[in-house]
Amino acid sequence: MSQRDIMEENVPASSSESSTVDYGTLESAGTMQLDEFYDKIGFGYAQVAFWAVLSLVAILDTGEEALISLVIPYLRCEWNLTLFFEGTITVSVFLFYGISSVIFGKAADKYGRRTILLFTLGTLAVTAVFCALATDKWQFLIARTIAGACIGANFGAIVSYASEVVPFKYRSLGTSLIIFISKIGMFLTAVAAYFFLNSLGWRWFIIIVTLPVLPSLFLLLKLPESPRYYIVSGQQDYAQNAIKFMANMNGVQLNENKTVVCNQVEDIGEVRLLFEPEYKKETILLSIIYFGNILIFLSLIMFLPLAMNSQFCGGSGKTPTHECKKLSQESILKVMIIVSATVIGLVAAHAMSQVTGRIPALQVFSAIVFISCLLLYKCHSERITVIIFFVIEFSSSGLNIIIWIILLENYPTHIRTTASGFVNFWGQLGGAIGIVGVYALFYLSPYLLVTMYVVSSLMSLIGAAVFTKETRYFDVQDFRD
Repeated sequence: MSQRDIMEENVPASSSESSTVDYGTLESAGTMQLDEFYDKIGFGYAQVAFWAVLSLVAILDTGEEALISLVIPYLRCEWNLTLFFEGTITVSVFLFYGISSVIFGKAADKYGRRTILLFTLGTLAVTAVFCALATDKWQFLIARTIAGACIGANFGAIVSYASEVVPFKYRSLGTSLIIFISKIGMFLTAVAAYFFLNSLGWRWFIIIVTLPVLPSLFLLLKLPESPRYYIVSGQQDYAQNAIKFMANMNGVQLNENKTVVCNQVEDIGEVRLLFEPEYKKETILLSIIYFGNILIFLSLIMFLPLAMNSQFCGGSGKTPTHECKKLSQESILKVMIIVSATVIGLVAAHAMSQVTGRIPALQVFSAIVFISCLLLYKCHSERITVIIFFVIEFSSSGLNIIIWIILLENYPTHIRTTASGFVNFWGQLGGAIGIVGVYALFYLSPYLLVTMYVVSSLMSLIGAAVFTKETRYFDVQDFRD
């Protein structure tokens, strides 16, 4: 018998007509994989509860990502920030985002997704208060850097957690749904900026954006850890309790005398496993594609308020000056419209990946990003510039979701969050480099800034072109035979 994440089952002949799922012991006649258990209890209130809470955490995370770009112009005026220090704040946030995604990704595979989320959410709540009360730029820098590390730690745990409480056939749906809802966080942050940033000030704006952390913490305490994580980590009693919790929520009765058999994996969360022959090519290519795409996606989020506030028209336009200029309501509205494209892109990319497969969708969306970036070389009218930015956000966001779907379908439970953290590290490194590029090149030469976007999008396009592993129907194995 292969060493898989299995549970032993003793099911009577009429069990298919009963709501009772009867699990046996090692001596029982049959066995059942965890996904088969999920199939039997169905998709119900338990999965909805997990996804709802994790979606709330994801909204908080992406809202925190977008927050810094909207606040920077106000900090520049209040503390007379230099261009170098503005770049330092934003780069520090996303650099530590990337570093923490590797560290906490491995920790989440070893100690649990829920444990990491509870720790980072509590820390994020404290840093939000410190940011709002900061009296100088150094206090703000330290607090936002810690916040960035918390956000980076969260995301891999969120998508792994969400994908592990459903059968394999729902995994891509869960991933897409969580990331789709997370992008709403960026849009809601832009909406909050439109209504509160100029009226209440940047300090209250930070508190408002971070408010979801409180219900997130409360609701997460009500949920158990991922049963799949418990099984691969050998925690039989906890796995049994988590399964009972989900079954009860879905109205399925379990036999109290039967237990789940756990087969523990010794090398949980080892980065070296990502470079074994069966995963090496995908690990490298996904890191390259994500690096180039997040460089564009995140730096563009940082760039949009600057671009809209300075009438940026393209690479051949005039070079702006660095000055104290708060965001106008019109500029915030344009940012809000462009950021809404991230939500639309996610829906389109998920739909295409389901119909055509992951690889065609990966290649098409990376090509759209590349072509859109090329169009920025020319100076366009204000309306055309907004449309081009909209298309870039649409396609870049769509490419992100396809990458995450492939990530969660390609790697087994004991290295899934490690893989997410590893690839996310390279993405956030790209984002940090892109933000450096924005501050170094925008006020020097918009043409060079556009060139950075074109080169990055070309990198992602080449990576997507040579990616060959279709994961749409790939039933990842949690244990080797």
